[in-house]
Amino acid sequence: MKRSRTEHIMNMYPPSDHFFDRPLASVGEALQLPLVSVIIVNYNYGRYLRQAVASILEQTYERIECIIVDNASTDESGQILDEMEADNSPVTIIRRAHNDGQTPASLDGFKASNGAYVIFLDADDILLPRGVETHIFVHLSMRSHVGFTSGDMLQVEGDQIVVTGGNPFNDYIRSGKGIRQNLTRPYHHHADDPSTRNPGLDEIVLHKVHYVRPLAKNWVWSPTSGNCFRRDALRLFADNPSLATLRTGTDMYFALGISALCGSVLIDEPVFAYRIHGNNIFTRHAQLNRILCYDPGGSGDSNDQAKRFLVDHLVIHAKRFTQNTWLRLNFVLLLARLDQIDPDPSLPRWAARSRLAQRLVEHYSELEPILGFWKLRAMLLYKRVPLSIIFGLGSRQI
Repeated sequence: MKRSRTEHIMNMYPPSDHFFDRPLASVGEALQLPLVSVIIVNYNYGRYLRQAVASILEQTYERIECIIVDNASTDESGQILDEMEADNSPVTIIRRAHNDGQTPASLDGFKASNGAYVIFLDADDILLPRGVETHIFVHLSMRSHVGFTSGDMLQVEGDQIVVTGGNPFNDYIRSGKGIRQNLTRPYHHHADDPSTRNPGLDEIVLHKVHYVRPLAKNWVWSPTSGNCFRRDALRLFADNPSLATLRTGTDMYFALGISALCGSVLIDEPVFAYRIHGNNIFTRHAQLNRILCYDPGGSGDSNDQAKRFLVDHLVIHAKRFTQNTWLRLNFVLLLARLDQIDPDPSLPRWAARSRLAQRLVEHYSELEPILGFWKLRAMLLYKRVPLSIIFGLGSRQI
């Protein structure tokens, strides 16, 4: 008797979970939607902390874990966290003994998390009720598997919404960039009851998705709390030891690196409220057309440092980022676009002009087998590395 295709497959690959013995509904229930880790980094924002946590626990999306990393706060945060533990709140709390900045604290939360998707929520912000659901719906509906999605924001002062969106985000949307046919198709989970589906996500959200192509070098996304990262994309960049010294600029480092490599998506729909209270590094007041609302390069602005660390990481892990033809072809262009000056006054002129030039010289012996002799030499010439140094490479240890 001829065996069915299903029987043949079962004999070749005996199922450990007996999927073939289950009715369709049971199979659907066994396939869960992804877990989302929402990580709050808190430093002296005890007055906002309960609202931030509540915004996570009240999400319409159910598969969420909440992790709070307290960065050695000196305000009422400790008491509030003690109360959450006493109330058995469904949160994981990490208390740091020292405040080494936002980035190390974020990485502590990331290491303790389990989600396939990760959101870093600033303790003074709040997620809108459908924020996580919107991110995951877009991720699962995308035909291009991007490294992260970035949703629009509400800019809030006190309890009032002043404006929506951020200037770079709005400029990208208004430009009409990133609109592509067949970029998405609506995903509906097998276990969902069709009668409970929200048609707004299909009809509205997926028409508001704008693709940001790889190799982008300019900030176009929402701040930290508006971004939902793929865990595996974060892992490509999280093992940079220099991040232990990056106090701020966490979102710049991850967003710029991940999108330049894997692409990203803007969702033209608010997913979080950005609270403006006077202590924000990059938004002293709600954005007003043509009026700068922060001090570039001022206290707390580590964005240029984040970019330098990104260049370092890409060069040191060149083999990781050149695994296929597309990556190899675009690796040089990616590095050139991300290159930064180095303010270290002790550096020679050629090295101060280009962080990339420094790293190409320092790691020449590892890079030559990956990029090739002629391409690497051409990069060094393009970056105006002195000929005396270039001719000495390969014949001596740098």
